[in-house]
Amino acid sequence: MSKVLLSQRSPLHRQLAASASAAQWAHTSSSRPTSPHPVRPLLAKREDIEYCRQLVQKHDYDNYLVSLFSPRLAREAVWGIRALNVELVRVGDMTTSEAAAKMRYSYWRDALGKLYGDHPVQTPVSRTVHDAVHRFGISKTWLRRLVSERENTGAGTSFETVADVEKYGERAYACLIHPHLEALGVRDMHADNAARAIGVATAIMNFSRSLPLLLPQGRCDLPKDLVEKHNVDLEALYANPRPTPELREAIYDFSTKGYTRLCGVAEIYVPNSPSQGFPALLAAVPVKEWFERLERAEFDVFDKRLQRRSLRVLWQLWRASRKGTWLDASNIRK
Repeated sequence: MSKVLLSQRSPLHRQLAASASAAQWAHTSSSRPTSPHPVRPLLAKREDIEYCRQLVQKHDYDNYLVSLFSPRLAREAVWGIRALNVELVRVGDMTTSEAAAKMRYSYWRDALGKLYGDHPVQTPVSRTVHDAVHRFGISKTWLRRLVSERENTGAGTSFETVADVEKYGERAYACLIHPHLEALGVRDMHADNAARAIGVATAIMNFSRSLPLLLPQGRCDLPKDLVEKHNVDLEALYANPRPTPELREAIYDFSTKGYTRLCGVAEIYVPNSPSQGFPALLAAVPVKEWFERLERAEFDVFDKRLQRRSLRVLWQLWRASRKGTWLDASNIRK
């Protein structure tokens, strides 16, 4: 299979361009960054921040690398929020029943409400997120969404269409990038649009990458319309997980949508966003790098190289941070 992720400029690029052009009157690339909010007494100790750092480094390594390109205080805020996400993701793995999982999510909803007061739940993650909230004015919307999306999308959740996956990505993954932007002092429409598109690409990557783990369990995160379009025989894959031609075609179709989003973000939204928010948008780089490795593996999600950490990610992050873009000339097809 000799396919490329972007063989030509897709209609999505034109849609993004039209959207950005139509909204240009409302926001400019020099949208005013927010200044740090009046700081209440800070509660997180150095060991709390270190706990969050280690948790993110262990369970969300790519985004740990992304965080290293932000200023120290913003970086520590990101560690707290990403650590909260790790705790929420692990609820399903650490509970033995649906009732126990609901109790755990209820605990985190209550903890979230207390983060915006002076007496948060006394855990390292809560104290670190509390300080981020009060130092940078992190919007409660993003943290509420983080909890609700993790609770509403547990094991066994299925998606009917690609559009459903895209909506999920805009909510469940972008809500981790929006607080990063706010910690960098950026509240801007174009940066928020970029975060949503990166969230979509991240969801597509994660749904594709999880297939070798899920198929032996009789589960599949691919949307049903994609499975039907490419005649993927899921029952056969449950019995004998392998890279069939139909599955490769479906993965090619799916991943191209995610890769196109990332290129559209870099071409359209990044140039119109405040430059101080770019470190948060570097979350696109590990996703783009994985899609490119998937292409080199000829869209075989079972290729073991795709399950390993890539040593190239840190170098690509450094290069993108220096250039102000993650695009190469080869990514832009006329």
